[in-house]
Formats: sequence, C-alpha cells, structure tokens
Amino acid sequence: MSFPLKNIKSEIKIGFIVVVSMGLFFWGLNFLKGVNLLKPSNYYVVTYTRVDGLVKSSPVTLDGFQVGLVRDIEYLYENPGHIMVTLDLNPKLRLPAGSSAALVGSLLGNPSIELTLGQAGSPILSHGDSLLAVIEPGLMDQLKGGLLTSMERMVNHTDSLVTGVETLLNNGSLANSLSSIEQSTNELKKLTVNLNKTLNNDLPGILQHVDQLTQEYSGFGKHLNQLDLEGTLSKADKAIENLSNLSTRLNSSDNSMGLLLNDKSLYLNLSSTASSANELLFDLKEHPKRYVHFSLFGNSNKQ
Repeated sequence: MSFPLKNIKSEIKIGFIVVVSMGLFFWGLNFLKGVNLLKPSNYYVVTYTRVDGLVKSSPVTLDGFQVGLVRDIEYLYENPGHIMVTLDLNPKLRLPAGSSAALVGSLLGNPSIELTLGQAGSPILSHGDSLLAVIEPGLMDQLKGGLLTSMERMVNHTDSLVTGVETLLNNGSLANSLSSIEQSTNELKKLTVNLNKTLNNDLPGILQHVDQLTQEYSGFGKHLNQLDLEGTLSKADKAIENLSNLSTRLNSSDNSMGLLLNDKSLYLNLSSTASSANELLFDLKEHPKRYVHFSLFGNSNKQ
C-alpha cells in the first residue's frame, strides 16, 4: 500500500508545526517564569532544612538587585530534612568562596534568596558549586520572640483587669461609688444654684459699694496730691534736726541743762541742799520759838 507524496508532505508540515509550537510554548512558559533558555547562566546549589514556601522562579538578589532565579527545588529523599535548591545566576556574576544564600521571608508574597558575597580575594566558585545556606528569621519567628510575648502579657493583664472589674461590680462597690458621685453631683448642683442666686441678688450691691469705696479712695488720693507733702516733710526734717541739736546740747556740759544732767557733783550738792532744807523745815515745825519770837511787851525768854 502506497501513500501519495502529497499526503506525506502535508503530514511532515503538520508535524513540524506541532514541534515548533511545542518548543515556542515551552520557551514562552519559561520566559514568563523569568528563565531565558537562550541566555547562558551559572548554576549553584544550596541545601536548606526548610524553604518556607519558596517556589521555582523566585528572585535571587544581590544588594537588592535581581541577579538570577530559583531554577529548581528538589527534596533529598535519601537525606530526609534537607532540600536542594538550584540557583540560575547571571554568567557575569563571580561568587568568591564563602558566599552565602539567605532565605528571606516575605510578608505578602513568597520568600526570595538574598546573596552575600564572600571575602574579597577568595577563590572564585565554579559552576555547580554549593553556597552556604542561611535562613533569616521570618515574621512569625520575630513575632514569637517579641511581639507575641508582649501581647500575651497584655492579654494576661487585661484579663486581670476584667476580673477586677467583675469583682467590683459583683460586690456592689461600684454601685455605691456611682451613687456617691451622683449625690455629690446633686449637692454641687444645689450649691451652684444658691451661688447664682447670691450673685444675682447681692453682687450688684457689693459692686456698688466697691464703686463708692473706689471713688472715696480716688478723692482721698486727689486730696493727698493737693497737700504740700514736700513742705511738710521739710518741716519734719527741720523738727528732727532741732531735736537732734537739743539732744546734743543736753549731752554736752557747756550749758546749764547739760551741767545739771551730766555733772554728778552738782546733783549731790542739790540733793544735800534739799536734805538740809528739809531738816530745817522739820526743826522749824517742831521748835518754832527758836526762829520766830516777838512780844507785845517787848520782852520774852528764849528757849
């Protein structure tokens, strides 16, 4: 049985179109994933103990700039607990020995790989070499270590506070306190009403008296302004000066009053004279005939 040549050519064309279409589909799918099959790359492997949702085509960055993609993720069944990740990096990138690949979690999206270069001057790693695996603490890890602990303490404190409030409500203390506050508010309201009445009734009269008193003080101030205070003070200064001169003269011994006040001998003489005069008057009273004698007949005897 033979087939026409025309039918064979048609089948070849259809097969060729199918192969080309599948190739374009495969290339386009990888291109959408960020894998350029036409561009050569360097491949490195990293072994993690967990990947936290890392997927193929996740970005690989260096200093925040994307330098490659995650090409493959394979679980090592012969070594349970380990996952090998293949990185497809730009061929221009040269990684020195000691370079690490950190698995960095994301709050909204999938994790990514962040490269850290080894020490400058170290030997350059070859295609297919392994990088050091580093797993950065994720958001949940950070929350467990800090925020969640603080929130747990806050919840415990809140629970204690709620328990205290419930106890206060149950034993009636809060109701009594609210009743006392309400009573105090009523008393304050009454006091405010009385104060308003007092202000409305008495305050105008008080203000009127204050106004009169202010006017009187104003008149007194005007009267004081009209007084010759300077002349009065001058006279007072002169009087004080005269008193000072008088005091000085009394303390001096060059005048009669000064001698009388300051000379002790004069005081003693005056005291002695007064004493003698007192004795004389006493003797005169007891024996008047010694000092006064007269007779109607011109003759009398002396005692």
